[in-house]
Amino acid sequence: MPIRTVFGLILSIFVTGAIIWACSFEIQPRKMGETVTAPDTLESEKRSFLQKLRDLFFAGAAFPIGMFVCIAFWGLYHVDRELVYPKELDAFVPPVLNHIMHTLPGIALCLENLVHYHRYPSRLLGLSLVIIIFVAYITWVHYLHRIHWLTFRENVWVYPILNELSPTYRGLFFLGAALFSIGLYFIGEMYTLFLTNLQTDRTTE
Repeated sequence: MPIRTVFGLILSIFVTGAIIWACSFEIQPRKMGETVTAPDTLESEKRSFLQKLRDLFFAGAAFPIGMFVCIAFWGLYHVDRELVYPKELDAFVPPVLNHIMHTLPGIALCLENLVHYHRYPSRLLGLSLVIIIFVAYITWVHYLHRIHWLTFRENVWVYPILNELSPTYRGLFFLGAALFSIGLYFIGEMYTLFLTNLQTDRTTE
């Protein structure tokens, strides 16, 4: 199985795991048929360390990464699939697995945010996590390129689109991807705030 497929599967497992972890805090205690105010509701300001850590990873990792994978992959796929997912891979990767890696994260994140309340961290903390993960990702891409060059003496990148770009345009591509990831963080923040305000309005009615 190609290394980019393995990485995509690992990334999908990470996003799915983050969602499951988030949902594990959703169950609220009930008493006498009424919901008790728990430390994970809109009414309470108290949150445990794990809940803060969960919301940090959702805001700075799960949402921007999951949405980036979904949007960037299918955007490039429909422009020219050979740039990101060559047709030869169809013989090795079933369509279901392809959708698990590149479609499910985006859908699951949007649905998860509908049923679970998330409190975003400070922008400094959240954006720092986005940048750290993106730098780690770029480092991983260049590391694989370097290993392939040392082993086979071939200038091959993990994603076909990178083979078509000059160093200058490759740098601009990475810069654009970084800015897009940061933009997705703000979109996730606004989406969460919209759902929170909607829930608050329903509660006060």
